[in-house]
Amino acid sequence: MKKLLRNPEFSEASDILEEYLRRDFTVQINGLCTVNYQGRAKSKLDRGERLVIKKQDSAILVHGPENYQPKNWQPEVDSYSVKIEEVEDDSNLLVLEAKRTNPEEVVEIQFEDIDFLMVDKLVDKSDLKIRGHEVDIHESIEEEPELVEEELKVVEREKETPAGFIDVFARDSEDEWVVIEVKRNPDYNTVLQLQRYVEEIEKEYSGNIRGILVAPKMTDKVLNYLEERDLEFVNVDMEDVISSYEAIDNSQKGLSDFGADYEV
Repeated sequence: MKKLLRNPEFSEASDILEEYLRRDFTVQINGLCTVNYQGRAKSKLDRGERLVIKKQDSAILVHGPENYQPKNWQPEVDSYSVKIEEVEDDSNLLVLEAKRTNPEEVVEIQFEDIDFLMVDKLVDKSDLKIRGHEVDIHESIEEEPELVEEELKVVEREKETPAGFIDVFARDSEDEWVVIEVKRNPDYNTVLQLQRYVEEIEKEYSGNIRGILVAPKMTDKVLNYLEERDLEFVNVDMEDVISSYEAIDNSQKGLSDFGADYEV
């Protein structure tokens, strides 16, 4: 962390903002302010306590104390300027202006008071990973067929049949064909679909054709539907399916980095 100021004087805050707003730093300001916007339209946000964040890609966002959406923002800012203005009652305003040239837009933030000013250089090299869908189970079976059973060999994913696409088509240790249907929340229709897939494969291939429903949970009713049709069920634990995230890059900050390295 580069700077952390509580209740700074406007002169001090102005110097910090002049130095860091134009650079690739994250700047956060908490304070009482009014916000004016002029560009493709005009708007005014009357005085209130707000959180202003200038991001390292130059974007600026003005948040209120509620709601996740900003009350005002600029996705791209071409230039920042800061000045201190005197007002009639002998008090001052710190005015932050964010200008964009294409299209021409200006966000002007007039601070009457600043409670908190922070400047930091954030590092984030991780992409957002959303896991836990059926496709994750498909991929895990392809990578580790033993999740279903030992010595299983995956032949094809998304095998097309007249009844639709089989999630995973495989062979077992006895070299018999295995039709695998994957569902997060299986129901009666899932069982019927698996049965149709097995019937289509029986028309095309000789030998005993097995049908396996793979799911992280199962009701007794659906399990009975499977048993009535000589179909099988394999429970898969989602913790085994969802790949662990790689360790955070060493270049990212840890809690120890926020010790004595900042200035108050």
